[in-house]
Amino acid sequence: MERASGVTLIHAKDHPVLRDAVAWQLTEVQYALPRRGDARVVVGVCRGGESLQLRFEGVDEFAVTSGFPDAPAYGDRVGVRILDVTHLQWEGVTVRVESSCGGLSFWARSVRIAAGQPLAPRRRRRA
Repeated sequence: MERASGVTLIHAKDHPVLRDAVAWQLTEVQYALPRRGDARVVVGVCRGGESLQLRFEGVDEFAVTSGFPDAPAYGDRVGVRILDVTHLQWEGVTVRVESSCGGLSFWARSVRIAAGQPLAPRRRRRA
């Protein structure tokens, strides 16, 4: 079943797994299909000195278009949008992923941080 056609993601919010995900640079994408119907994707991202791996389970409609990631100009950051799509109430789908420049997209049942940990933002000290 193709979900992408006719779906409006206007009401989708950023997924809480990674704050400001589009600010992180996409560094790797690994697709695995260990058992039929149980695809998973590992996405590596970095920002400053931080690097993380996000693991998506129950991946469906994984798509990479020709030329990705060479499409952006040299030096451009390729980030990733991670959306919470639970409002769609689709069985087995809670996450939508799209690269910021297009070329990579998929739906997933779940996402978690598999390696690394985002640094907590520093709080300003009151004077």
